[in-house]
Parts: sequence; C-alpha cells; structure tokens
Amino acid sequence: MQRLIGRVALVTGGASGMGKQTALRLAREGARVVIGDIDEVGAKETTEQIREEGGEATLRPYDASLETSCVELVSSAIEKYGQLDVVANIAGISAFYRLDEISTEIFERFLSVNLTSPLIICREAMPHLKRTRGSIVNIASVNARVCAPYHAAYGASKAGILALTKSLAIEFAADGVRVNAICPGGFDTPMNEDHRMPKGIDEGLLARLYPLDEMGNAEQIAGLIAYLASDEASYISGEDIVIDGGLRSAL
Repeated sequence: MQRLIGRVALVTGGASGMGKQTALRLAREGARVVIGDIDEVGAKETTEQIREEGGEATLRPYDASLETSCVELVSSAIEKYGQLDVVANIAGISAFYRLDEISTEIFERFLSVNLTSPLIICREAMPHLKRTRGSIVNIASVNARVCAPYHAAYGASKAGILALTKSLAIEFAADGVRVNAICPGGFDTPMNEDHRMPKGIDEGLLARLYPLDEMGNAEQIAGLIAYLASDEASYISGEDIVIDGGLRSAL
C-alpha cells in the first residue's frame, strides 16, 4: 500500500525493534523518513535498508535524554524536507526493579527518555504538523493501564504518555492534528531480550503477561502505526489502542 506518498515521517528509536520496523513500513508506504536514534550503527542499517528498497531516508543521531538533542532532531527534519506530516515517538527504555532498588536517578532516567523526550518532540513538531494537519503516534505500554510487578518506574513513565497523548489530541483537534497512543504488551524486540531483572522475584507474577504463550512482533506495531498515520484513520484521535495478545482479558 502507498498511503503516505508525499509525506515526511520522523521516527525515533529507528535503529531496532518497533522503531526499525516502523521506519521500514512508513517508507514502504511512500513516506520520506527521518530516523533518530542514539545507536548510530543500527540507525544507519535501517536507513540503508530503506534506500536499498527504493525508499528515501535520512539518519539523525540523537540522545533522548537531552532536550537540545530532541530539538535538533525535529529541526533537522524540517531543514532536510521543509515539512513534517508524521511523528512516531518510539524510542524508550525498560527494565524491572524492586521498589527498594529504584533510586531517584533511575526514576528520572525513565521519565527523561520515556516521557520528557516525547513531550519535547511533540512541542517542537507541532507548528509544522499544524501546517500539514499531520499525525502523532506515541508508544505507551499496556503497563500504563494494567500495572505489572517490578515495573513501577516504567509504568509511571508510560502512564504519563497516555495523559500527554490525550491532552494534545484535545488541544490541537481544531488544527487538524491527530494524536494517538499504542499500548503494546509483550513484544519480541531487542529491548525485551535484554531486560534487567531483579534477583529473587516471583516469576509466576510475570508469567501472566503472555496469555497467548507467545510474544508479538514489531511488524504488528509498525502496521498499526502506518494505519494511524494514514487518512484511513482520519477520525481517530486521542485513543490509546491496546495490542497485548489478550493480556487484559486474561487478568
């Protein structure tokens, strides 16, 4: 399908996992893609794959924990293409901690990368999205709605994404900018492969996170983002769409 021809999409976290598959999918839909990630090697591989498939992509290394880097990422997209139609805030971090392990530094790191960075990118992108009546898709988590053990810091940051998404959807509805969030459950991505786990935890509590006995794949998220970014989803805004393999129904 070619639903995004003529549009420019900014994808954060495009070096691997959901971000990489989203960048690839949006390019295949016809968008020119700006890829932001702290992992320059992985982002370069994504960029080169898009070009090999005949698409157009630009790499911009950035650090989600730094405001200046987030601002420069959006500016680079405008400098390159002169417009911005789609923003996919996918970059994020995840780890499991017992409450007594969560220092202020750890908590602030989760907030900085998972919540503050998307807010800054939305803020900087909004004037350009208003011109194109564009779309934002933020990645939250099912843990923003159904809390998991040992995930207090992560869940808090992702719950903030839902509040951010819904607030912006209302604030900019009259400007034609749609803002939605996706709440994934367990997905087979590099971030989840390297999850930090505390010692001595109750594994039974975490086993309930996968009622289908399998994890989702990043392509499923990418397909949903492509839909939300397209005109087919023109009446969808302010939503938090759960894609969790039946997790909430099993609880």
